[in-house]
Amino acid sequence: MNNILLAAVLLFAVPSFAGPKVAIVLDDFGLTYKKNPPDEEWMALAQTLTFAVMPESPRTKKAAKATLEAGKELIIHYPFDPFQKLALAKDAATPEDVASATKLLDQCLRDIPGAAGLNNHRSYRGTQNRPLMREFMKVLKTKNLYYLDSRVSPKTVAYEEAKAAHIPAAMNFIFLDTAEIHTRAFCAKNLADVVAHARKHGEAVAIGHHYFRGTLDCLKEGMPRYAKEGVEFVKASALAR
Repeated sequence: MNNILLAAVLLFAVPSFAGPKVAIVLDDFGLTYKKNPPDEEWMALAQTLTFAVMPESPRTKKAAKATLEAGKELIIHYPFDPFQKLALAKDAATPEDVASATKLLDQCLRDIPGAAGLNNHRSYRGTQNRPLMREFMKVLKTKNLYYLDSRVSPKTVAYEEAKAAHIPAAMNFIFLDTAEIHTRAFCAKNLADVVAHARKHGEAVAIGHHYFRGTLDCLKEGMPRYAKEGVEFVKASALAR
């Protein structure tokens, strides 16, 4: 086999390298205050982003509609505790807990139509409670949504139970901001960390909040720059499997 033919065989035999993939999720749409960047600024971002909309909020329906119209991926930002009064029994989920979680999920689907998936809002105790997560994932499976574990607790079992229920699932790697620290520099550091993780492991998810000007400015500058370096920004659904 001559060198030219050998090179051609190797070219088609070896798959091309796929660059690192990063999904950026912005939480809490539906709640916007005067001091926050207007939703319109977020919707105008050209980058691929996933927006999580809160249920039972003043602008839930409007934010969900605007997200789809802007071409962003829409997911439900679903709260367990402390927003639902749940027993969170250790041995088995109570019928009342299952009924409450199911009722809110059904309301979310009515008020946030077109959602592709769901992630948890807070829910520190709820996502640690395996009996409730197991029953909730049974219900979620019937809705054809993926699940993103926000990983608000290091002891979360939500991702495990979603996978056990054969629901496409992903897990948050890092928060880009916090209620206490949400400067542009803080976001830039965490964005660099999630990109580094994706470069090492192939993919990663990061979550920020639409309340903060620092996060918006960070993403405006950082995402195009990393994209030029070969990072592919994708919808969170692309990493749920």
